[in-house]
Amino acid sequence: MYARGVCRALCLILLGAIACSRAPVASLEADRSPRPEATRAAQSPNTGAALHFEGGPGSVRAELGAVTSVEANATRAGVAMLERGGNAMDAAVAVAYALAVTHPSAGNIGGGGFLLVRPKGGPTAALDFRESAPQALTAAQFDAMEKAGGMGPVAVGVPGSVAGLELAHDRFGKLSRAQVLAPAIALARGYTLGAHQAALLASSFPALSKDRAARDVFGKGQQPLAAGARLVQLDLALSLQRIADHGRDGFYLGRTAEALIGLQRGLISGADLASYQAKWRAPLGFEYEGFQVETMPPPSAGGIAVTQTLLMLQSLHASAEPHDSAAELHLFAEASRRAQAERRFGVVDPDALSDAENARKLARWLDPDTWLVAAPIVASRATPSAELRTPKNTAEEPEHTTHFAVVDRQGMVVTCTTTLSGSYGAKLMLPGTGIVLNNSVASFSSLGENRAVGGRRTVSSMAPTLVSRGGAPVLLLGSPGGDSIPSTIVQVLRHVVDHGESLAVAVEAPRLHQSLMPDELRYEPNNAPNAALLRELRRLGHRLKKSRAAIGDANEILVQDGVAYAYADSRERGLALAARAATPVPSKTPEAVPRSDDTRDHRSHVQ
Repeated sequence: MYARGVCRALCLILLGAIACSRAPVASLEADRSPRPEATRAAQSPNTGAALHFEGGPGSVRAELGAVTSVEANATRAGVAMLERGGNAMDAAVAVAYALAVTHPSAGNIGGGGFLLVRPKGGPTAALDFRESAPQALTAAQFDAMEKAGGMGPVAVGVPGSVAGLELAHDRFGKLSRAQVLAPAIALARGYTLGAHQAALLASSFPALSKDRAARDVFGKGQQPLAAGARLVQLDLALSLQRIADHGRDGFYLGRTAEALIGLQRGLISGADLASYQAKWRAPLGFEYEGFQVETMPPPSAGGIAVTQTLLMLQSLHASAEPHDSAAELHLFAEASRRAQAERRFGVVDPDALSDAENARKLARWLDPDTWLVAAPIVASRATPSAELRTPKNTAEEPEHTTHFAVVDRQGMVVTCTTTLSGSYGAKLMLPGTGIVLNNSVASFSSLGENRAVGGRRTVSSMAPTLVSRGGAPVLLLGSPGGDSIPSTIVQVLRHVVDHGESLAVAVEAPRLHQSLMPDELRYEPNNAPNAALLRELRRLGHRLKKSRAAIGDANEILVQDGVAYAYADSRERGLALAARAATPVPSKTPEAVPRSDDTRDHRSHVQ
């Protein structure tokens, strides 16, 4: 089965499309009642036995559509689109624009991201709207920016979010652009700052406060706004309105474009903005334990790490080890270590390569023996990272990104991850626009293939992922977390697919992360494996380290027997919400949204 899956994935990606079966996905409807734990047939999924999964305690059951994201107002914005007769893409675009207002540490129109969308019956499409380096960038400028901490004007890449969201909405959306942007515009005119977003602001405010525009918006005096304060972003509301009025041209031309070109000491030119294109790419697809997995292809290096980790674990029969035993977690950590080496050093913007070079890389990534033969995993000991790649840079990578997922009543699904790279990106707000700028140029590397070249997209660990069976979506996965993104996705997927756990249990389970460099197996400070398990992992040679914070934030959706279960990870206290019956409105009539500062919602589950 694995060989067939590899050949099928290789052929499909080379053809530029994924051809999946047309099994229908039944409609979705809201239900507030908690659901029992998932059960699973005793047989292996490879036997073809019927499988049954559920959402678990605290998940939101939905038959008319659902949204889960890190921020309550953004989730409500997406659900409002579903209840106005929009589809999953309308909801996803509304969520993304709203997050630019209410989760400005990572939600953005000044950054970029990746998105997978699968309409009912398929096929799945992958959208790349990752930022690119300005053409004027030189190696000397990159080196100086990197030495200065990866912030400031030289770190700002050409933003891709608006181009990507507009391209996705043009192809798949039903509602008007004005309708999907209305919630974000209303929120920018004023909303109440939530506790989690206030904490993120406080942690970045020492750097943000050095920028006058950012300090004036996010601070009061010399202090950051606190939870419960009203955050008003009138310049951002005007920038969003220009997009609502003019689409892509409202960002890449006109006042916003002029501000980007005029950024003091910045490198972005009018030609950079005019030439930037979001791109549809073929998903990276393979079979895992009888399921079809589709993840983001390059320039997502995270998708490569997800692919290699899962294929190595499948080849090693890791699912046969006792669940959450030292033996199983050792295999996971060792497979992750090798996939992280590939992620760091072996992935580059695919547009920089020939078709033949891309095909050779694809064959490498889809073959578990790429690493299992070259660097075999030893059951009795951990492999020092230096044996895989001589480490020259052991710094931990930024972990500031955000992920959300959407499903509608017709069966369309969207899983999307967006970022400014670092938290609040370059720590700059574009004057007169309210737009927080990315520092994606700092995501290039002086090592490996991901070198800083003008016009090139930088690779990313973002990896929105879709798991299907028989052509029907089962799991919508993704996470923030920098280099830990693949680890989070793999662990949530395996808890459900390999061990039959409910989505809620899978998301809330303790997480580990092997980053390759530094050579550490990190565990969560407030959600650690038991002491005996940690001792056994140390005995095997793993260098354990308590992480400074939680690992990832998995806002995910499970679909089973035509019912969706949405879950918001408790780590960042997001909101999962089911849609009620839709009340369609004329497609060209913008509507006001509910009060942006009303936090009451009896249909929702707030973690």
